[in-house]
Amino acid sequence: MTNFQTYIGSFLASKLLIIITITPPLIVILKRQLAVSPVICVPDANMVKAKHAVVTVFFTLLLLYTHLMARFGISPFASFTFEFTLLYPILVLLAPWYLRFTSSRLAEPEDEYAKLGYSLLRRRKFILHEHKALILKSLVKLLFIPIMAGALFDTTEFLLTFSWSAKPLVIITGIFTFGLAFDLIVATIGYVFSSKLLNSDVKSTDPNISGWLVCLICYPPLLIIYHWIKQQTDNYLWYDWLTADHPLYWFWAFMITATWMTYWISSANFGWKFSNLTWRGLIDTGPYAYTKHPAYIAKNIYWWMHTVPFFGVTTTYEFIRNIAGLLFVSTVYYLRAKTEERHLMAFAEYRAYSEQIAKNGIFSRIKRRLFKRQVEA
Repeated sequence: MTNFQTYIGSFLASKLLIIITITPPLIVILKRQLAVSPVICVPDANMVKAKHAVVTVFFTLLLLYTHLMARFGISPFASFTFEFTLLYPILVLLAPWYLRFTSSRLAEPEDEYAKLGYSLLRRRKFILHEHKALILKSLVKLLFIPIMAGALFDTTEFLLTFSWSAKPLVIITGIFTFGLAFDLIVATIGYVFSSKLLNSDVKSTDPNISGWLVCLICYPPLLIIYHWIKQQTDNYLWYDWLTADHPLYWFWAFMITATWMTYWISSANFGWKFSNLTWRGLIDTGPYAYTKHPAYIAKNIYWWMHTVPFFGVTTTYEFIRNIAGLLFVSTVYYLRAKTEERHLMAFAEYRAYSEQIAKNGIFSRIKRRLFKRQVEA
């Protein structure tokens, strides 16, 4: 693609690369699911119309929201807005076919979408608590699809035009960019392809405001508050502190790369079920076999090592301000972990997993070894 983009431009090449990446696994998973989900009914036309009303409202709200955010210059909404504006009429026109196709394979075709659609079409009284679950999970998609997809478009285009060289910092930056694109494509797939047909539907959404608040502050548009508080008093990063001829440089470079690799592998283990604020099934493979929040732990180690808050400061105030900013970041992710656990502990499968990690997780093993050595000493 890096050569192909010379002929068609990085904009089109990046979109083509994303399509080529997503399509093969989508076909494989769809074929597998269709094999176990045969046609079992003929969907009622009125029911399909009701579902189409819900989907059209969602697409319209998504379009309006992204245009509003893009108008305020909030990144990465501008990148997503252009593409989605072109796709909007196509998606609305194809939606009835898709809804008939999926409904014919559902054991209960008159689902939450149909019930909300009947209310929108004034064929049934609107009762909020009956539609709360669908509204919440739709809101998650509304907020996160443009962020993840827009960032994916920008990062993939940057990756295709990235100038690689044998310099250590360039290699690290290139690996980081590739990993970020990988992470974003997993996230985008998770939000866009949430479907009962693909066995990746949202089963529950966090109903607590505190859970939503500590999550959304990490993403646009609230990210501006997050950045303002964590902002360091200097612009120095780890490679300003260490040079390639310093022995610690390579350890630092390795650790920083390892933290992001851990984060990317954690995202990969979600597969098609990646999502914030939701329960879509237990993830206990890869890094999640050792700790409940490997991605958050890896991120925080990265930020502390990347910003080196002790370097470049000239006063005690600057040092305290830098530390306080990073402590704020770590606190936010600690609260994210705790609010997520509060939501997920409602499911027996997660409770069993949590107990297993408490007994045999990596931190439990380290703690047992430390206490054992202290007792022996």
